[in-house]
Amino acid sequence: MFVYALRHRAITAKPVDGVDFSANSAERRNRRHHPLTAEQVAAVANSIGERYPVYELMTYFAAYTGLRAEELAGLEVGDLVFAPGPSCTVHVRRAKKRQAGEWTTDTLKSARSRRDVALPPWLAAKLVDYLANTHPRGTEALAPLWPNRALGGARRRGCKAVAPLDFTEPCDMGAYYKNLLKPALEAVGLPASRPATADTPAVEGVRLHDLRHTFAVLQLSAGVHFMQVSQWLGRATYSLTLDVYGGYIPTEDGGAANNLPEPTAPAKPTEAVSNVVRLFG
Repeated sequence: MFVYALRHRAITAKPVDGVDFSANSAERRNRRHHPLTAEQVAAVANSIGERYPVYELMTYFAAYTGLRAEELAGLEVGDLVFAPGPSCTVHVRRAKKRQAGEWTTDTLKSARSRRDVALPPWLAAKLVDYLANTHPRGTEALAPLWPNRALGGARRRGCKAVAPLDFTEPCDMGAYYKNLLKPALEAVGLPASRPATADTPAVEGVRLHDLRHTFAVLQLSAGVHFMQVSQWLGRATYSLTLDVYGGYIPTEDGGAANNLPEPTAPAKPTEAVSNVVRLFG
């Protein structure tokens, strides 16, 4: 758009030319990840479940599928494919985000972001129960898989309000982090990211995206090949997965120990034995 306007002399320069994108890129690359252990995931999810069992399940789902926030918001009931067992595969086909108060369907981050992710059997069983007994639109393929929180809500004295759930629109993942995940992290003794204020410094703690890192680290630590993990994550390249998670690849998969064999030196030539007998000197 700016190039078009510049060519037609509507503007004299592109406004973005003065923006230093490299600084933001470097900051993202150097940002510390905070993957959770399985025990920490359970503690955080349980804390959320005290008020919202639906979001307790969604927390497990996020940490055990590795989907991005906009991909989680984009999921619909029909994206879950079940088989006897039960087993379940989630089809990642779209992203959704809220702009100016309206939900819009967006394209995925890259071509490889369109993928299928297998769920562990215990999580598949929970989703079967969720769609059958909790989700009021569990048989509608186009219904949002995870609901949003509606305005309002009742509370008992001394308790936080519980907002009603709105199954007509996707979950606002930013609000989920701010209102549910962040308090739950701090309730179980984990740091949550917070910006600096006039009275307190910034905290570089657990972010929503760290649930995605949690999935990757749990899988790699369990010995799953990094190429399979990369496919489940929808990474654009395998090398990117190695760059981010190389330190978590187990030793038996070549990730930590230096096991290069000792090189074999060529055999030294032996001097031929002479049959000439010296008579003098």
